[in-house]
Amino acid sequence: MLSANPLEGLEQQIVFGIASGSIYASLALALVLIYRAMEAINFAQGEMATFSTFIAWMLMTTFQWSFWITFPLVVVLSFVG
Repeated sequence: MLSANPLEGLEQQIVFGIASGSIYASLALALVLIYRAMEAINFAQGEMATFSTFIAWMLMTTFQWSFWITFPLVVVLSFVG
């Protein structure tokens, strides 16, 4: 099916690429900051990012919470955990 905007797919891919790149960049920045401060590589940061993403997904799909309630809660839980 043809859409009215032929660049719609391209626009979606650009936004998705920027979002994915931002996540990778923030995780890489966190690794560099921890390494410079402690001179130790913390491989648990990937686990923490995955865990917080899973908690957000579970709250939004299972319990039907809105993004605006879930996001601040997951940020707080990530800092505590």
